[in-house]
Amino acid sequence: MHKLTEEKENGGQGHKNRSIKINIFWFIVIILTTIIISVVITAVSISNNQERAVNVGTDTRTEFAKLYNVYDTLTENYYEDVDKDALIESSIRGMVEGLDDPYSEYMNIDETGEFEESITGDFEGIGAEIMQEGNKILISSPMKGSPAEKAGLEPGDQIVGVDGESTEGMTTTETVQLIRGEKGTDVTITIQRGNSSPSDVTITRDTIHIDSVTYEEVDGVGHISVNRFQQGTTEEFETHFNKAADDGVKELIIDFRYNPGGLLNEAVTLINQFVGPDTNALYLEDNEGNQQELLTENEKNPNAEKFDEVYILINEGSASASEVFTGALDDLTDVKIAGTTSFGKGVVQRTSEFKDNSMLKYTNTKWLTPNKTWVQDKGIEPDINLITPDHYRIELLSEDEVFSENQENDKVLSIKVALDALGYDISDFTNKFDSNLTNAVSAYQEDQGLTADGIVTGETTTSLISDIRELIQEEDAQLNYLVDYINNDRSIMEIEQIARNNAQHIPVVEDTENNLEDTEEEE
Repeated sequence: MHKLTEEKENGGQGHKNRSIKINIFWFIVIILTTIIISVVITAVSISNNQERAVNVGTDTRTEFAKLYNVYDTLTENYYEDVDKDALIESSIRGMVEGLDDPYSEYMNIDETGEFEESITGDFEGIGAEIMQEGNKILISSPMKGSPAEKAGLEPGDQIVGVDGESTEGMTTTETVQLIRGEKGTDVTITIQRGNSSPSDVTITRDTIHIDSVTYEEVDGVGHISVNRFQQGTTEEFETHFNKAADDGVKELIIDFRYNPGGLLNEAVTLINQFVGPDTNALYLEDNEGNQQELLTENEKNPNAEKFDEVYILINEGSASASEVFTGALDDLTDVKIAGTTSFGKGVVQRTSEFKDNSMLKYTNTKWLTPNKTWVQDKGIEPDINLITPDHYRIELLSEDEVFSENQENDKVLSIKVALDALGYDISDFTNKFDSNLTNAVSAYQEDQGLTADGIVTGETTTSLISDIRELIQEEDAQLNYLVDYINNDRSIMEIEQIARNNAQHIPVVEDTENNLEDTEEEE
């Protein structure tokens, strides 16, 4: 009995031991399995998180997939080392160029510095605003008093080369970098005007400080010239505006010819000189058609009431902010506009600067006058149309070209017009180099101390073009027409006819698209 009991007890103990051994085994298996599963789950989680991080940048933005693929292909498989930064910079430029907007551009650090110089008024170069039309680089506005203006560059002149390097395929910024340089150094610009053959113009660079506003009195008429809208333009204008009023001037001309625009806020504060606070200076319209009023903030300048008449003088080089001012005063006051149709830039640019000091300038809105007129590609038409005389539009003549009797050439007409303007007897305004022109050229050469052979080339060409440039700078035909109109009580019809009489031989070149690049300025 006892043994049985003992056996039973021993048998129970053995079963318990086996159970314990089995439980420990499965416990270890479970622990190991748990660890393995945890590791797998963690690895998968990390992998998924990494994939999601990549997807945020690429896969979820499918439009960038090709861009990343091209970048990876080039950086990994190109046969030489690749400058990755250059690839990124060029891809950004290409993206902006894809807008096909001459006013939008990406600027690197150096280009951003040049841009900022331009809106403060100080830089070294030739003093010309350039724009892009398709693959053409064009002069939009030579600045008053600049080497470019003195050299005779005109709006619409195409820049086909700089110092012998073709500008084909270049952006405006790249072209500007070639043209700008240290004061006192020369740059040779190859210009094509209209359908004429290209000509080289050598210009000595200078420090271009743009006094944005100047003032003079011309035959009793006040003449304020606003050359661009940069920081402080309104303050400069107010000083000259008040001086004109204090001088007792009764008629005032505000001159925006060749003003390429600039800072929009300066245009609004300048408008404020003539209208009271809370007046709508213009509308800004976004890409959804929403319109925002830009209102004046300050009191009107009391001296605005002291002038009997205010005239605005514009031409084909008057663009952007100068058109904002002109359009606003045309809608809000009784000013008269004179000159020729303005450029027609009805869009506004905004800038975004990056941490590395590079910058994106892009068109973000349209602007409309207070009466909701959009001037894009149309410009502002003057009330008094004052076309410039023929000699303002002569073709560029190269000193390497030779013009002599019996030749027939479009440039021969330009030679005739130039000599006629300088006081030499020209009666036949055709493109044939006749004996009368030979005599006129010989007379001019004698007066200049040159060999009187009647042939236009070399020194004769250089002298002739130089004299015409000086004449244009001295006479300022449009301003004189307007002053004559004001002082002599002529009718608009009479003064316009006088201007037309002096412009019978060389037609005005119509810009078919009127869509040049802008200037390198922010609105």
